[in-house]
Amino acid sequence: MQFSQIIEQHDLINSLIRIYDNRRVSHAQLFFGEESSKCFALALAYAQFLNCTNKKRFNPQDNKLIIADSCGECPSCKKFSILSHPDLNFVFPNTTTKKIESKNSSELLLNEFREFVLKKNGLIRLNDWYDFLDVGNKQGTINVRDSNNIIKRLSVKSYEAQYKIMIVWCVDKLHYEAAPKLLKILEEPYDDTIFLLITDDRENILPTILSRTQLVKVPKIKQEIEQENKYLILFVQWLRCCFFYKTKIGEVVSIIEKDIVKLGREEQKQFLEFALDVFQNSFAIKMGLNKNYYLLENCDEKFKNNFPSFITENNIEKIYKELDKAILHIERNGNAKMIFLDLSIQLGFLLMIK
Repeated sequence: MQFSQIIEQHDLINSLIRIYDNRRVSHAQLFFGEESSKCFALALAYAQFLNCTNKKRFNPQDNKLIIADSCGECPSCKKFSILSHPDLNFVFPNTTTKKIESKNSSELLLNEFREFVLKKNGLIRLNDWYDFLDVGNKQGTINVRDSNNIIKRLSVKSYEAQYKIMIVWCVDKLHYEAAPKLLKILEEPYDDTIFLLITDDRENILPTILSRTQLVKVPKIKQEIEQENKYLILFVQWLRCCFFYKTKIGEVVSIIEKDIVKLGREEQKQFLEFALDVFQNSFAIKMGLNKNYYLLENCDEKFKNNFPSFITENNIEKIYKELDKAILHIERNGNAKMIFLDLSIQLGFLLMIK
């Protein structure tokens, strides 16, 4: 992946390039933002740039928004483009699958992960990864075997590139027993080794890991902000109807027909994923795990303050399952009106459970 494929992150990209030019590349960098898919794509493009052997430099008259990029044509870039470079390493959340029934690790799922990343053009999400593996409701972790493999892979010199790069996606999923094994190598890395850690949940990263990294904040782009504001307005209207579905079923049907169905299938899926993120964030706030209302920051104060109180330990898992089921049915071209009507009734019922 090249920087030119990253949308509207030109200032951050140029900052990374200048850091490289000034020989100040940190051995451990944490790319974080509210959507880890954007962070992963940027980290991947950055890794390709670092090891490109024929970097392209742009002058002002070239009318480029970035000052440099990987060439995309040298042997290193070609290997990076298909994720086959011997000095590019990945670690990611993993679990048992139909193929791997025990002792799972990132190493055993590497081919599947490469296929997944290439299929998604680098824009990957954790739930999509679990769906790709078909693991049902199981959640992945970065385990002790992964930590041991990181140390093993980085203990040898790079095969052919300037840098040996270790990309750790969703580092917040690092198991507490696996973390201590990485502390020494993060603090005293091998020569020409670079860690690119990625997360959309910085608050759940162990402080001992966080303190050993240089932070790289990946901001939202304008398009994402506009899209989220649109979904937020619709989400609040829809949820308020769901609360009173027994007496206002007509309003539920109306908002589904007039607003939700007209979104189209891909946007319907994005809207449901946004709703899932809101529920997850609000539950974290309710449990005292997060104080950031970033997904609800632009809605009215009454909804923002009251909504988390309806999400409890008794209903959150069922809410997740209903949203995941609706996303799956949308993907399979189910009847959107019926899917959202059923979901609305289920959510209205579940939100009344204390």
